[in-house]
Amino acid sequence: MAIMLGDLTRLDFETSIRDRILVIPIGSIEQHGPHLPIGTDAFITSALVDELIRHRDDKIILSPPIPISASDEHGSFQGTLSMGTSLLSAMLKAITNSHHHHSRVLFVSAHGGNLSAFLEASQPFWIPRTHVLIEAAANWELPADALGLWQPDVHAGRTETSVMLALRPDLVHLEQASSGYLGPLSQVGNILASSGIQGISATGVLGDPAGANREEGLAILAALAADLIRTFDQVSS
Repeated sequence: MAIMLGDLTRLDFETSIRDRILVIPIGSIEQHGPHLPIGTDAFITSALVDELIRHRDDKIILSPPIPISASDEHGSFQGTLSMGTSLLSAMLKAITNSHHHHSRVLFVSAHGGNLSAFLEASQPFWIPRTHVLIEAAANWELPADALGLWQPDVHAGRTETSVMLALRPDLVHLEQASSGYLGPLSQVGNILASSGIQGISATGVLGDPAGANREEGLAILAALAADLIRTFDQVSS
């Protein structure tokens, strides 16, 4: 089974880390529309890390999660807590510097808003590939057509709603679900930068939760878990 960092003595750690990678989950506390819990990204991250452990348990030391990250774009909505990109990046750098005796660390997060901090910190990380493309396009680093067939379901839309129906249906309030901004983020980058999510979506949703279902959520989770395992294997090789 995976070794929990907090359970180890210093000598235990020195022995164990030689053959293992330190996995650090990064959560987020931010609004997810009127129908999903504020901890949606943290629930998803935790589930994916559990699946990673199930497949690579003999190669992992699991750190306690960092619960709050970079969610400034949701700051206009109540319930959101954020340390911002600069502070998160600095914290990630400090954490990895403190772990200088062994450089193999993998940060894992299902929150696309952490991408900039991960890139600034220049440390191995996993974030859903869809989020990477969308975030890059929103920051004008990719042409709009680089998103290909992507549909604008970035935040609290059908994708995340389906996943939460698979993970924690007791926390999903479909009767309160409503759509939000449905256009490409590449066209509203300036608004997002100045006004955050509320500048383009009064509901706090980017996409449309309509049609979300548990079966689709399970399939999405399986695909995300497979991608995380591939990333882990690249870091561990």
